[in-house]
Parts: sequence; C-alpha cells; structure tokens
Amino acid sequence: MKGMKLLLIVILSLFVFVTPPPVLATSQQAYQDYQYQFSVYRQRHSDYQVALNQYKQFKSLAAQQDALEKVKLYIAQRGNVAKTYFLFLNEKITENPGMLASEKQTYRAILTNQIAYIDQHLILAPSIASLEDAEDVSEKFVTNYETMQSAYRQIISALELGYLNYFAKLFNDAATHVQALISASRADSTPQKQAILDRWLLALSNKHSLYQQKANNIRSTIPKITGDVQQQERLFQQLQGTVNAARQDLIEAGSYLKELETALKYD
Repeated sequence: MKGMKLLLIVILSLFVFVTPPPVLATSQQAYQDYQYQFSVYRQRHSDYQVALNQYKQFKSLAAQQDALEKVKLYIAQRGNVAKTYFLFLNEKITENPGMLASEKQTYRAILTNQIAYIDQHLILAPSIASLEDAEDVSEKFVTNYETMQSAYRQIISALELGYLNYFAKLFNDAATHVQALISASRADSTPQKQAILDRWLLALSNKHSLYQQKANNIRSTIPKITGDVQQQERLFQQLQGTVNAARQDLIEAGSYLKELETALKYD
C-alpha cells in the first residue's frame, strides 16, 4: 500500500507541467524591469517621431535640436530594452531545473557577448552630434539585429527544452518505480492482469521513445536558428511545434502511468 501511495504522488506530480512553471521572484523582478524599460522605449520612440515630424515640417534650428535630443534618448532606450530582456533570460537560465551546467555556460556566454555589444552601443548615444550621426549609430545597431534575434530565440528554445527534460526525468523516475512494483507483483498477478500491465508498459515505452526523438530533434535544431530574420522565424516556429508535441508526449505518458496505477490496484 505504501508503494501504491508513493506511485500516485509521483504520477500526479507529472501533471504539474500542464500549467507553466511559476515565475520565481528573481526572474519576476527582471521581467518587470524589462516591461518598464519597454514602456519607456515606446514613449521615447513616440516622442522622437513627433519631434522629427516637427523638424521636417518647420526646418527650424529649435526643432532640429529637439529632434536630436529625442533621438539620443530613443537610441539609448532601445539599447536598455534589449539589455534588460537579456538580463531576464539570464535569470531564467539560472532558475531552469532541467538545463545542464554546460548548457547554462554556453547560453550565458551568448548573453554576455550580446550585453557587451549593447553596452558599447549605449556609449555611443550621448556622443551623437547630429541626426546624421544618429542614423549611423542606428545602422550599426541594426547590423547586429540578426545576431541578437538568433541569441534570444536560441535561448528561449533551450529554456523550453530544459523544462521538458526536467519533467521527462520525473516521468522516468515514476516509470522506474512502477516497473519495480509490477515486477514485485508478477507472481501474484493473474495472466490476464499481467497482459494488461505489459500492454501499458509497452505503450509507455513507445511514447517515451517518441518523446526522446523529439527532444533530440529540438536540441539539434536550436543551433541552426541563425541567418536572416525570416529563416530564423521559420525554424523557431517549427521548433515550437516540436516542443508542443514533445510536451503532449509527456502528458500522454503520464496518463499511461495513471492507467498502470489503476491496473495494479484492481484485479
């Protein structure tokens, strides 16, 4: 009876991943920082657009100076938004329970490189002396845009895989436990009951194999999210489909464990 209760607890814990894991306090704060910086960015962008239109309309020195001040604030804020988002992702890497230490090191290195680039970009903003200078600085930022997009798409995908791996481990632990219970009860089971248990074990094994194939596909696809933005988006969306399918495999595997638990209870 004790073993059955333990199995039920383990099985129920597998269904936690149907709901997204809670955001921890540190990453919650980092995300709020990003949201704030993004709201400021939207306002700075709007202010710059108004000032630029005023300058184009009136061509006055005052309007030109106002547009220059607004574009400097806008360019700096654009960098702040990108930086705070990468800092948020860094907290999510720290909190992820399924990423290997080597994986965390790899993606933190990507984050570090991107943040270093953004910091260099932020240094340029105060030194902008004309609208032409602003355009040059902005173009430099845009040249790194594809690399930045690739970085955060790869990291998001790696975080998703980390959570899948975490729940897959819970599944494996529960599956190992139920297999031990079945082996222990084999001598006391009727042939009909044992046949039912064996069928569910086979279904469980097949479902786990399907999950593992998807997980391997996700891992091999992540580094390929590079190149132009359209190619990145195509691969990223394909990968999201695979992530959802892998999650469904684990959910169904959990339901199979539930069936095994029921079959063990009753003759």
